[in-house]
Amino acid sequence: HRAVLSGFLSNIAQKKDKNLYRAARGREAMIFPGSGLFNKAGEWIVAAEMVETSRLFARTVASIDAGWLEAAGGGLCRTSVRDARWDAKRGEVVGTEQVTLFGLVIVPARTVSYGRVNPAAATDLFIRQALIAGELGKPFAFMVHNQAMIAKVRAIEERLRRRDLLVSEEALGGFYRSRLAEVYDVRRLSRLIRQHGGDDFLRMAEDDLMNYRPEPAELDLYPERLKAGEQSFGLRYCFEPGGEADGVTLQVPSGLAAAVPPAALDWLVPGLLREKVALLLKALPKALRTRLMPLKDTVDVIVAEMPRGHGPLLSALGEFVHRRFGVDVPAAAWPVAALPDHLQMRVTVTAPDGRELGSGRDPAILRLQATASRVPSDVRQLWERIGITRWDFGDLPEVITSPAGERTAWAAYPALRVQSDRIDLKLFARRDQALAVHPRAVAALLALHCGRDVKFLRRSLALPEELHPAARPLGGARHLEDAMAERVIQDLFAVDVRSEKAFNEYAAASAPKLLAAGRDLLYAVIPVVQTYAVARADIAALAGGRGPLAAIHGQLTEAISHLVPQNFIALYDRPRLVHLERYLRALSIRARRALVDPEKDRAKSQGPQKYVERLRVMLQTLGPQSSAGKRHALEELAWMIEEYNVSIFAQELKTVGPMSPKRLEEKIGEIERMA
Repeated sequence: HRAVLSGFLSNIAQKKDKNLYRAARGREAMIFPGSGLFNKAGEWIVAAEMVETSRLFARTVASIDAGWLEAAGGGLCRTSVRDARWDAKRGEVVGTEQVTLFGLVIVPARTVSYGRVNPAAATDLFIRQALIAGELGKPFAFMVHNQAMIAKVRAIEERLRRRDLLVSEEALGGFYRSRLAEVYDVRRLSRLIRQHGGDDFLRMAEDDLMNYRPEPAELDLYPERLKAGEQSFGLRYCFEPGGEADGVTLQVPSGLAAAVPPAALDWLVPGLLREKVALLLKALPKALRTRLMPLKDTVDVIVAEMPRGHGPLLSALGEFVHRRFGVDVPAAAWPVAALPDHLQMRVTVTAPDGRELGSGRDPAILRLQATASRVPSDVRQLWERIGITRWDFGDLPEVITSPAGERTAWAAYPALRVQSDRIDLKLFARRDQALAVHPRAVAALLALHCGRDVKFLRRSLALPEELHPAARPLGGARHLEDAMAERVIQDLFAVDVRSEKAFNEYAAASAPKLLAAGRDLLYAVIPVVQTYAVARADIAALAGGRGPLAAIHGQLTEAISHLVPQNFIALYDRPRLVHLERYLRALSIRARRALVDPEKDRAKSQGPQKYVERLRVMLQTLGPQSSAGKRHALEELAWMIEEYNVSIFAQELKTVGPMSPKRLEEKIGEIERMA
């Protein structure tokens, strides 16, 4: 067959359909019906002759191996190489080669070295991807050196808060291009280094990496360590406006946290002090600011002459301005709240093993180790109470701290907490713990305070008798009525109030709204319960079926249990209930149609089910470190999938907005990019 092939190259053909083949030069041929290979030929054939009668027939054919064609075709083959890329596993720049013979693709995609096709482009890609981006499994020694030098320059940029010291990637590429000619793989690079007797010619110096050198005096304004109290602590700089770590971070071991005077944080570092003072002066009330004009000259004098490091910055600044300029600026007049994050020292408290225990710009973070468990027992006895039934414990500050001069520093956050059916006043170790439980407990206390109004609310939330059977799968009518009452109480009463006066005022303003809010919720829940019962009945009609019907019944049973759990009233806000009813109607419509044509439903469900599975996988990968934004985006995706179900199975119900696989993919991509 290989011998015959060499004489009939123009008669080769590739299978298109049964007995139909793509022949050379864009023709279509059919194996002659009288051939012994009719209905039996392979993917590729060669024919002794091509005869055109009623159509083009291949006669006297033989099956061939496509692997023979390139060698047989020789110079008649045409090649093209595309998709140039760096292949770290092969250690070279490669491309995808395609080979054609008489218009037929005989080698569709073969990875080849791109350097022999376009050495200049391959070298440029090698430099950008392998050397600059560092996409090598095992970097060369000069790359480690260069990355360390780049990191050093970037660290200087972080300190000086600028992005013009490090040269551009194009300049980095130019450095390598001037030293490497037609080097597009690891082997050639290794050979060139051996020829030079080492890699010194590829090692970058600071002059190669910096557009200019900052003055040493300027760098001294941004020290690497800061003395606070009797100790010296490391500093970490970050130039990321809007980022959590933007500015200067003081790294404090937990055992020394109590030794850091909060006033030391006010002064930041000398390089940022000028900007901080300038912003404080600029944001002063006009009556004070005009007496310090021109502000630039005033700032120059303050930075040059004001004694540093003695007490809080605002106290020192007010005293100096009064003494030097005769302007009396009260401490409360300094607009500290107007300062951007990078002008407020950030503190990180670390454990002995290096773990970060907490960080923030609030000086209270220094008391991280003085948790509520270390609060003196007499303080606990003074603050903590159990079984509270009315607000008779005075005002609650957001934080209480150890008195000045006490040997063991501590901080605690008082808050109300619901424990079983009891309301307690507790001291918490962290602010976020207190904020998480306090509003719910306030709601419980307000419900006791407004007991008569709450009693009328509960009476008004009775489900109609005819709905009681429908409510049984959801926990029963009594369960739903209690859930509605609790939801109204939480919606109206869950607030962060901390004084008896605010508590009483809020109770007086909110109690009259209970009945209206209850009726509004009841009228939203009733259609959901009714539609839920109809959907359950329609889904139950699929039970007992086999094959596709059994699978559909399982899918819909799982879908309705996820969509309307027994705690759906606590789970969903009031506006969502309207859509919940529509999603249930969509399930009913799908179930009824699936009973008539299960195969059609099975075909339709492949798209939505794919997204349900992807959502399930993403939910399983959520961890404690996952951002609130990501959790919110996942919730949005779940509702988008419900809308997509409506668009697929119940178009007559219409969706809230346009919905398509493209939109779902975009949302999934957005979530995957989230931390």
